[in-house]
Amino acid sequence: MATLEPEVALTTCENALRELMAHAYSEAYGTEWLQKVTTEKQRAGWPNRKSEETLRRKGAAAIPNEGLAYTNFYDLIDIAEQHWEPLSRALGKRQSTHNLLKRFGDLRNTVAHGRPLLAFEQDLISGIAGQIRNQVTIYMSNKDQAGDYYPRIDSAIDSFGHEIDCSKVDLISGRAYTEIGVRPGDIITFRMTGVDPQDRLLHWSLNFQLETLDSVITKAGEVATLTWNVIESHVGELANVEIRMKSVNGKFHRYSDIDHAVNFIYAVRPPL
Repeated sequence: MATLEPEVALTTCENALRELMAHAYSEAYGTEWLQKVTTEKQRAGWPNRKSEETLRRKGAAAIPNEGLAYTNFYDLIDIAEQHWEPLSRALGKRQSTHNLLKRFGDLRNTVAHGRPLLAFEQDLISGIAGQIRNQVTIYMSNKDQAGDYYPRIDSAIDSFGHEIDCSKVDLISGRAYTEIGVRPGDIITFRMTGVDPQDRLLHWSLNFQLETLDSVITKAGEVATLTWNVIESHVGELANVEIRMKSVNGKFHRYSDIDHAVNFIYAVRPPL
C-alpha cells in the first residue's frame, strides 16, 4: 500500500478494524454480537458522541447509527483484546498485533490533537494502518471465492454524509436512497476508497444513465474524489448516480468491464 497521510491512516485503520469486528463477531456470536463484545459503560457513551457529531456536522444529512461507529479507538483495542479469537484468523497472534495497535493509538492521539508527527512516526502510522488494512483485505477476500484477484470498494460516502455498507461483493455493493432533493446547479462530491489484493491502480468513474461524468485513478487505499454537477437533464425523482471501480491493469474484471459499484439515488427537482 502507498504511504498514507496521517489523517487517512487513522480512517483506514479504524474502518478496517470496525469492518473486521462486525463480520467476525457476527459469525462467532450471532445477531446479538454487539451486546456481547461491548460493555454497558462503553455503550453509555454512544448517544452523547452521536449528539456531538450531529451538532458538529449540521450540514450533514446522514449521521452513522450508534454502535462501533462511536466506539473510540482505545475501546476498540480493549474489545479486541477481550475477544481476540474471532479476529485471529485475520490479525494473527494477539501479542504482536495488539502491541502494534497500542502504538498506533498513541500516534493517533498526536494526530487527533493537531500535533505534527515526525517523519519516522508518519511512516510508522502509515505502515501499521497498511498492515491492518491488508490483513483484513486478505481475510475478507478469502470469504469471497474470487477475492484473491478482484478489487472491491471499501467505503463510499457523499457530501451529505450518506455512507454505503460496502461489505457485499455483488456487482452493486450497496445503494443509498438518500431522500435528498437537489436541483440543477448543485454540486455533490463523493469520496471512496478501494482495496485490492493485487495492489493495482484503481480506476473510478461517476456515471449517470449511460454517460460518464467524472473519473479518477488512485492507488489502492487512497481516497478517490468524484464530483457530480447536477444539470436539467438529470431531473427525476429516482436519479441514480453509479460509482464504478475497476483495476487499471487487470486483464480480467469481476463483472464485464468493472469490478465493483455503488449507487446513490436522489430526487432531482426542476429548477426554481
